Amino acid sequence: MTTAYRTTFLERIERTPKAKSYRFARPEGLTFAAGQYMLLDLGDRLLHPLSLSNGPHETGFIEFTKRMTGSPFCERLESLARGEEVGVKGPAGRFVHAPSGRTLVMVAGGIGITPLRSILADLANGKERAGSIILLYGNVNRDDIPFREELENIVLPDYRLVHVLSDTAGMEKAVYKGFINAGVISREVPQCTHADYMISGPPGMVEAIKKELASLNVAENRIRTDIFLGYD
Repeated sequence: MTTAYRTTFLERIERTPKAKSYRFARPEGLTFAAGQYMLLDLGDRLLHPLSLSNGPHETGFIEFTKRMTGSPFCERLESLARGEEVGVKGPAGRFVHAPSGRTLVMVAGGIGITPLRSILADLANGKERAGSIILLYGNVNRDDIPFREELENIVLPDYRLVHVLSDTAGMEKAVYKGFINAGVISREVPQCTHADYMISGPPGMVEAIKKELASLNVAENRIRTDIFLGYD
């Protein structure tokens, strides 16, 4: 059962020229698992599900990171003044870390990184034992990668980040040009049929990755998805 809260806007942080994080005061009594989402209610029927991009251990605020599209919802977000009150409801969702002892492959497209960033930040905080993790992260170019520096410098016992970009200019290593596909997965994931997968991104991207995994004979029960709806 989800709970409704009132909260106040704290600050906005530019992550890329097209994506921003919005921080709100963490409502008293709110707990959540890394990877979950909430409904953000800005009034005037502007209600949107957004993944929490901060980890549960990051106290004092909750954070949503949004690609700015010029939609009425985005325009309302941009108009928020510090201290302004809005509504949130949740948390909800089962796209959370489930340790299995197998390699975990995280596959993210663009702003779909938000629940995975929450999970990685939580694991780096040391509250839960992290196994082998590979993050395959697809974006347009170097400047269009939300949380790039943080993700490149997360300290975990066995973690590797692989960028996949349409334009690789300015990137020196661990990068492929194009899209995340079966070739990238088979080269970067040892024994890929034995790994577990978490895929987060727009619907078309999620379905495309599932087809690529099927071509590699990865069983459906090894795949969990978050069809990310934070694009409007």
